[in-house]
Amino acid sequence: MSFFVDPSWKELLELNRLSSFDQVWACQAAWIETPNDDRGGWSGVGRVALATPEGGEVGVYLKRQQNHARRTWRHLYRGELTFAREFQIIRHLQRHGVMTPTPVLFAERRVHGNQQAVLMTAELAGYRSLEDISTQISALPLSRQRILLRAVARTVRAMHVAGIQPRSLYAKHLFVKPRGEDYEVVLIDFEKSRRSFLPLLPVFFDLVTLNYRTGYWSRSSRLYFFKQYYAAEKLDYWQKLLWRLIARRSQKKRKRVGN
Repeated sequence: MSFFVDPSWKELLELNRLSSFDQVWACQAAWIETPNDDRGGWSGVGRVALATPEGGEVGVYLKRQQNHARRTWRHLYRGELTFAREFQIIRHLQRHGVMTPTPVLFAERRVHGNQQAVLMTAELAGYRSLEDISTQISALPLSRQRILLRAVARTVRAMHVAGIQPRSLYAKHLFVKPRGEDYEVVLIDFEKSRRSFLPLLPVFFDLVTLNYRTGYWSRSSRLYFFKQYYAAEKLDYWQKLLWRLIARRSQKKRKRVGN
């Protein structure tokens, strides 16, 4: 069994009797969305309010899964638990300076023939998803819109430079918070992520996904985002070609899903 606890959270977890796998596994946390029951097992997430010594509380998200694995070239037989992959990706991105939820605890074990994993992350207090604020973006002054788009674009770029392809780059997985004149951007949900050693592929597929799922962005905003992704005032020939391919693919996907 592997077991990780962030040292700064150890005392608080002990106070809430969540310092062992059995305690975390048995924790009462209502699912915040319907658990997944594919891949031959199940996987779900709930919110837990941890009591503090001062009488307050701190929110965390607790993910639990059993036999919910995906096969990789390193794990051809039993597969790798998706939360194990997510934990590894989070740690990798943090080493590369990309903001993610803070991993509080991760553990995995095999019991009675079942593979089990738990992953606890700190709640993103003060942040809202890009999807939640979609209707408010157009009401912002153009200068603020561009600051937000630039912050998101550069965070996505930093993730790709770190060699990570989330494969589900949705607006609901990008959390933002104003910080002075700028915005902080945090990426979440890396359960489907993978390492990529071919730079162009993750750029194309991830930006197509984000592009066609942000129908509230204007065309000029999309182009500005793409320029900021490459930190370019003017796109070169290959960047223009990639932009056209992304726009064309996004339009086809919107028509397919009726957006």
